[in-house]
Amino acid sequence: MNIKFKLISLEMLSLLALSVILIICSLWTAFGEVDIRIEETLRVAVAGFEGDTSYLRNEGEEIDITVFEGDTRIESSIEGAVGTKADQEVIDLVLNKKQSYFTSDIDINGIAYYGYYMPAEGGMLFAGKPRAHIQEFKRIIIMILIAVGAAAYLICSAISVLLSNSITKRIRRASERIEVLASGDLSGEIPQEKQGHKDEVDVIADAVSTLHMHLKQIVSAISEQTIQLNASNNEFSEKFSHIAGSVGTMSASVEAIASGSSTQAQETAAARGQICDMADVIEQGSENSMSLEHAVARMTELSGQANEILDRLIEMNEKTAENIVTVSGQTAATNVSAEKIQDAIQMIQNIAEQTNLLSLNASIEAAHAGEAGRGFAVVAEEIRQLAESSSGSAHEIETVIRELLENSSISVRKMEEVRLDSDSQKQMLNETRTAFLELKAEADSVYSVSGNIYEQTSRLTQQKESISGVVEQLADISGQNASSAQSTSAGMQALSETVEDCRQETAVLAQLSESLQRETSHFKL
Repeated sequence: MNIKFKLISLEMLSLLALSVILIICSLWTAFGEVDIRIEETLRVAVAGFEGDTSYLRNEGEEIDITVFEGDTRIESSIEGAVGTKADQEVIDLVLNKKQSYFTSDIDINGIAYYGYYMPAEGGMLFAGKPRAHIQEFKRIIIMILIAVGAAAYLICSAISVLLSNSITKRIRRASERIEVLASGDLSGEIPQEKQGHKDEVDVIADAVSTLHMHLKQIVSAISEQTIQLNASNNEFSEKFSHIAGSVGTMSASVEAIASGSSTQAQETAAARGQICDMADVIEQGSENSMSLEHAVARMTELSGQANEILDRLIEMNEKTAENIVTVSGQTAATNVSAEKIQDAIQMIQNIAEQTNLLSLNASIEAAHAGEAGRGFAVVAEEIRQLAESSSGSAHEIETVIRELLENSSISVRKMEEVRLDSDSQKQMLNETRTAFLELKAEADSVYSVSGNIYEQTSRLTQQKESISGVVEQLADISGQNASSAQSTSAGMQALSETVEDCRQETAVLAQLSESLQRETSHFKL
């Protein structure tokens, strides 16, 4: 969708919305004004009533007059209305409250009326105009306003289309010029800027003209300077090529002279570095062997301490095993004693039962003896109570002894388990002791070997110092021999690098010049 169609569509929609709003407002205002004019007309008709209800009909007006006596029509120009009653709303406002009343919708004998009621002596007066005539008048107003609005819309649309065409033509010309500039064609004529009042489109067109002029000036200047740059660059390239050739020949000669000295110095320096590396390795080995010797000594010392600790643990474990055996024996003896006490309790219970039987027999014999055996009966009763008390105590003791036997059995089992664990622990401690003894033997062997290594590294250190001194002197002599040759070679090399840098820069300038030419060739001047 182009901008012309967009502008026209937007303007047409805006005008349509404005026309609809204006028509609606005009209709609302016109209908309100019609209602006001009808109310005034009906008020004047009631006020001009002089006894003839058809006087307005006789004058050609579509207005009917009705006279009420109370709420009943007694005289009216409306056919068939005499004798009918007014609506309750009219009665309340006009008859009761003595107020005038206008309505746009009242039904009389099936005909809709605009009506005006006014209170009068003994009743009220009514003037009405058929609603159908007024509705027809309103329809005419609607048609007129719609026709006027449509005509105004068409006129404004035509003006809008003309203005849009004018604006879009100028915008299209500006966009076409911008497309030409974007394609690189700067050969076109630059239009003169418009004088006087300018709108936004004129400002855009003037800005495009200014851009066209500035681009043409810039590209022309770049093209001219690129041509000059190419000429200068070619001249510089030839001169630097000759200089680079001469410097290359001299540099090759000096490089050949310095090559032998540099090679010798490098080999000597490499040998020196290797001797230094070997010295570092020997020194590191000496330090490692010393550390190893200290570590082995410490390991031997800790192994001895661990062996002593294991001896004490084995001794403590043996004592613990002996104590466990003793406690187990004591527990078994306690168990035997408890069983003997249980047997004694059984005997006490048997004695108590026999005593109870003897007490019962004594009580029976005392009863047979009568008064003479009363004292003996008392003694027999005491003996019976004593026997029952002894029997109850024996039961309690038996219960305690039974619990003691159960606990003693549990203690015997637990002590046996502890004894077995102690034997297993003793075996593990012996195995650990054997492992530590073997570890100590290996540590003693490592300690001996580390001592030998330390002695050998000490002798290597002494030889390293002697060789390092000789290589140091050789490196100094080689360095002095190569320094002068390297200085000369370095100067020539620096000069050669400088010439090469200049040549490379000229090559870069040549590339930039070619690039500028390619870029400016895109534009047509």
